[in-house]
Amino acid sequence: MKGGYWGKILRVNLSTGKFVTEDFDDSFAKKYLGGVGFAVKLISDAVTRNVNPLSPRNVLVFATGPYQAASIASAGRWIAASRSPLTGYWAESNAGAHGGPELKRAGFDAIMITGRAKKPVYLWIHDGEVEIRDASSLWGLGTLKTTDMIREELGDEKISVAAIGQAGENLVRYACILNDKHGAFGRCGLGAVMGSKNLKALAIRGTMEPPISDPDRLREVYGVVLRKIKEAPFTKENREHGMPAAMIPREENGLLPVKNWAGDSWKDGAEKLGTPRYTEELKVKPTPCSFCVMGCHRGITNPKYPTETTGPEYETLAMLGSNLLIDDLEAIVKANYMCNDYGIDTIEVGGVLGWAFECYEKGIITKKDTDGVELRWGNAEALTEMIRKIAYREGFGDLLAEGLRAGVEALGSESKPYAIEVMGQAVAAHDPRAFFAEVVTTIASTRGSCHIHGFAEAAELGFLLPELGIEKAQDRFEWVGKGRIGAIYQDIQQVWNSYVWCFFYFFSNVTLTDQTEILNAITGWKMTPKDLWRIGERIVCAQQCFNLRMGLNPVKENVMPERMTTPHREGGAAGKIPPWKIILKEYWKTKDWINGIPTRRKLLELGLDEYAREIYGY
Repeated sequence: MKGGYWGKILRVNLSTGKFVTEDFDDSFAKKYLGGVGFAVKLISDAVTRNVNPLSPRNVLVFATGPYQAASIASAGRWIAASRSPLTGYWAESNAGAHGGPELKRAGFDAIMITGRAKKPVYLWIHDGEVEIRDASSLWGLGTLKTTDMIREELGDEKISVAAIGQAGENLVRYACILNDKHGAFGRCGLGAVMGSKNLKALAIRGTMEPPISDPDRLREVYGVVLRKIKEAPFTKENREHGMPAAMIPREENGLLPVKNWAGDSWKDGAEKLGTPRYTEELKVKPTPCSFCVMGCHRGITNPKYPTETTGPEYETLAMLGSNLLIDDLEAIVKANYMCNDYGIDTIEVGGVLGWAFECYEKGIITKKDTDGVELRWGNAEALTEMIRKIAYREGFGDLLAEGLRAGVEALGSESKPYAIEVMGQAVAAHDPRAFFAEVVTTIASTRGSCHIHGFAEAAELGFLLPELGIEKAQDRFEWVGKGRIGAIYQDIQQVWNSYVWCFFYFFSNVTLTDQTEILNAITGWKMTPKDLWRIGERIVCAQQCFNLRMGLNPVKENVMPERMTTPHREGGAAGKIPPWKIILKEYWKTKDWINGIPTRRKLLELGLDEYAREIYGY
């Protein structure tokens, strides 16, 4: 290995209490890069269709990439992946804070966890050493107290802690993992996977210096890139306001979910939740991940609000706010605080509650079903009470904790039109009726509906990939070519999730060429942007093959929710409907997949011979 990697994967078996370090070489790194690339290989090699996501046999991976070896802006991230207990398919998440760089400095590139501990435990990983420590006293606590107690026990405030709360312990299907009180491994239910393993937390501290192939070249390249970052308008706005700044613009262009995606506009509400009011009322300060110059996470200094975690970002404001017609900023801050402490994904719970609120409105459920809670639009008390009930699986919360598809199965087909999901996962706060490039991320992400599993909306906002032939901004309502563009951005997003970086820096003038030059300086490789594209394509293809093994039928599953086939009557996307079937067909053609199944030719071209044998028998 030249640079960027230790060449070490830590394998932990919680059932036996044993761990071992496995080495990998440069060829493995070049093929899968890191992050989700490493994860899909490790998980696919071990998880078959009969492995229940909440069983000891399921595999949970935490991984870094080559970027975490360098102290550069955007590198304060890492990934977690598994088989999802929510969807049954591929699960991955990308979190900020400090865990990724700490893991790299602790001497490991990735951790692969199997088994189930006999009692609650946490992993203590530090400078090449690993301990499995008793967490019985932490079980039942939220993520915030857990983080404090682990740091106190180990005597170091700089320890990075990735913890689950009560939701993960109680196996809420969309439980998340909170890193250092402000970076979340959201979506897909990875917190429930940790809970099923009796794994309360990972505590990580590293002081080792990861190898860099060409430090002088890295300083030269990164110095130029950093100047561009600091001059970018996005950097300045993100530092001042963070993602809440998106509320008003996205309401104006029709992207914002309103009333479980049935509403058209919400101008007054967006102004109450968005900036500048959000910034001024909460008196926010930037809370950065490691090495970040933006600090988009919003630290709250107004003493009337909870301050142990960061404030809600765009997705939370949208899914718990506009989606439920709740315009009370104080209530949304409280709900976000509860979700972070309990360890609940705010996007998923917003989608689940949108379905429940609408079922209540339609008379499908009543106060008797909801334990006396009135699930009325705009009812902030119902929001916070249901979050608590979900975390503890209490009463009606026990059903909601199972997710949208389980809810529809329990209440019947009458409720299905109100469950806005794809592959069992709620659609995030990006309406494909407003940006047609979002069709691919909405219905053809390998982890279920996901707005950042290939953020092709970027091409419609003018953030381009000229190195790969996308050289001019796209009309957001044009559909020709959107399947191809969606495929390319999806591949590149998986590159970003593998080396691992914060893709917000793409909006701060960091080009794919810049990224590649930084990668080459770290590793000593001679990659080109097109080489990276090929790696991303390989990773997406491998994820799709994993999903096919798990039983995915793309023709039946990669379908636009019915509600999003009805146009808005007013607002910034009035009268617009993407021809999603045509876009999906173009996407599959671009990928060289037939009805969502990679051709044998494509699998062999990408060096995925094992999947070719599995699917085609030779």
